[in-house]
Amino acid sequence: MIFAMVVTLSGNCIPKSASSVPESTGEEVASDSPAINYLLKEIREENKVRVVYRDFGDGSTLYTQRAVHNPKGVHPVMNEAAPSPYGVTCIHVTWPLNVLDWNGFMFITGRLPGDSIIPELDFGQNNTGFDLQGAVKLTFKARGKTGRERIKFYMGGLGGTTERYHDSDQIFLTGGDGFITLSSEWKEYSIDLRRADLSRIGCGFAWVTSQTENTGLQTLEFDLDDIFYHFDTERHDPLFLRSYGILPVSDERSFTNNFAYTYDNALLAITMVKSGHLAYARQIADALAYCVVHDRYYEPGPLRNAYANGSPVSFPGWHSPRGGEFAMLPGFYNTEAAVWYEDRYAVSINAGVMAWAIEALLTVYDETETPEYLSAAVSMADYILKNYSTNDPLGGFTGGEEGWEGQTEKLTYKSTEHNIDLISAFMHLYQIWKETKPQDAEKYLAAAREARDFVLAMYEDGCLYTGTSTDGITLNRDNKPLDTNTWAILTLTGDREADGRWDPEDVYAFIERTFKVGEGVDYNQDLDGCWNEGTAQLAVAAAVLGKTAEYERLMRYLNDAAEDDGSICSASIDGLTTGFESMIATEDGGIKAIPWVYDHRISLASTAWLAFAQLNANPYFVSNETVALNSKVLKLYPNPAGSECTLVGLGADDTISLYDLNGKQYMSRRASGEIETVNTGRLQAGIYLLNVSNSRETQTLKMIVRH
Repeated sequence: MIFAMVVTLSGNCIPKSASSVPESTGEEVASDSPAINYLLKEIREENKVRVVYRDFGDGSTLYTQRAVHNPKGVHPVMNEAAPSPYGVTCIHVTWPLNVLDWNGFMFITGRLPGDSIIPELDFGQNNTGFDLQGAVKLTFKARGKTGRERIKFYMGGLGGTTERYHDSDQIFLTGGDGFITLSSEWKEYSIDLRRADLSRIGCGFAWVTSQTENTGLQTLEFDLDDIFYHFDTERHDPLFLRSYGILPVSDERSFTNNFAYTYDNALLAITMVKSGHLAYARQIADALAYCVVHDRYYEPGPLRNAYANGSPVSFPGWHSPRGGEFAMLPGFYNTEAAVWYEDRYAVSINAGVMAWAIEALLTVYDETETPEYLSAAVSMADYILKNYSTNDPLGGFTGGEEGWEGQTEKLTYKSTEHNIDLISAFMHLYQIWKETKPQDAEKYLAAAREARDFVLAMYEDGCLYTGTSTDGITLNRDNKPLDTNTWAILTLTGDREADGRWDPEDVYAFIERTFKVGEGVDYNQDLDGCWNEGTAQLAVAAAVLGKTAEYERLMRYLNDAAEDDGSICSASIDGLTTGFESMIATEDGGIKAIPWVYDHRISLASTAWLAFAQLNANPYFVSNETVALNSKVLKLYPNPAGSECTLVGLGADDTISLYDLNGKQYMSRRASGEIETVNTGRLQAGIYLLNVSNSRETQTLKMIVRH
């Protein structure tokens, strides 16, 4: 994956919610699904804390800027990526002491002008403090190297009492303003905040000390970790959960530690609806809707592929080049180079990812009728129609656009997986608006059919291929991924307009003979391990097809593979191959392709799919309704022998004409009845157009000939 310098730093704030007060927190409600209980635990833990420091680069960190107490003194060094027994990192302080030295650090908010990429320190001149009302205590862990280190800890106090936006209170650990002596063992400390005024806090945490308090020490060394504000009751602010278990900073993939992939969190929102936890579903929907409206570059419309974990809402006083607040993207701060980097894929726009976000928002909208959710879904759907539609005969929608804003590269391939997702998203919008806004509904119905036609064009010999090459036409046979096949079963089974154009039983049989590894399945055909996310998808597909024995077998594997807390790793091994590549930055500033792999690492998406499997719930919107855009429904059925196709739904006055893409006509005749057979045995392989016309209308169907 590629990195590049961008306009802002990572971090999250106490945000505004797009929805009203939740109907119920659901705190006392558990689930029969261990995976759901794990997801509930993760959300509830986030709802009851606000983070000053948890791990290096954590996207949920509120106070990202550092200010020294004594600018003229010798500055201590804080390594915020030191190894820790709690999570993966802690803060290690080193300070060679000289006579009368005194100093320390404040963890503060700062201000980011819209025309800058470097935050400015703010000492109360601007209204950048957080409202932390409701917090009952501030806790942190600390230890000294020798056990004789004396430090003063506190929160608040920024701006004293003179600055216009000074902190509303200041509380010291000791209850006064005294020092404490650290132990050489880790110990948790707590500052009682129940009587504090927390309405505006710009300094979330601070420490200060001096040489005179540490007589006998030539160098002061101590560690800090897990600095949290705690709340007795849950907050229900917009929220994204981290996508993967956190990695040590030494791992080259640790830049993903603050990634909350949009797809993963869309799945999370749907799991919360399916399991009856609507208040939590709203939090994810609020975050998705916020990001649609508050992109730092784009007008309301698209979503990025990933955001920073925690709340996506930018800090008070942090502005994008467009002005105002903005959705926070994930990234990695290189402390040596003092440069902020972002991942190319994370900042890019993917049609399939947006389709899942649309589905998540509409799923929550069905339960809440919150207008912001529908509006955000429509913005994304219309963006896709405007930017990724194609006019070529194969139909379907292209992959999206990749790269940083202002210099994106159009992805001209068409993905079967993306178009499967779009069938569901567009059909869901059609269902919502078919009675109240029929013209808009027809637009989305046509788009769903366009996506469906493309998906069915990728079907061959029981397999749905990955899609096309960059020309949007040539079938890509290089890789046969599992999910295009499982997702087709989940979306198209029971779709009467797809009848005869594919066979879900053949697809399931293809999966069994192609991907099976032990009791699970792999991502591709090299069978190097079990892809747990895909195995859960297959379990849901087995349930959809009524394959009870297969469903139960897959569930035994999945439940055994799950962790004790209910979560599950992406794969049974590290380095599970997919057959695809990712692009990453090189040290010389270039880029290179590396294999895209899954690891034995806790995964939000895999756990969400496990939850769907345990709940026996299909996350896709599935409509069995057959609706004609024109006066009749025409269906084209290929013959398995490959020498003819059958056209059903004709009228007595219809004329059938067959053309290739260059306009050459091969056949034209009047229909003799409702059913006609078209001979394809003498045609070359390729895409052809069947026109069915009469005095009132003309309909065109795409026909793919393969020999």
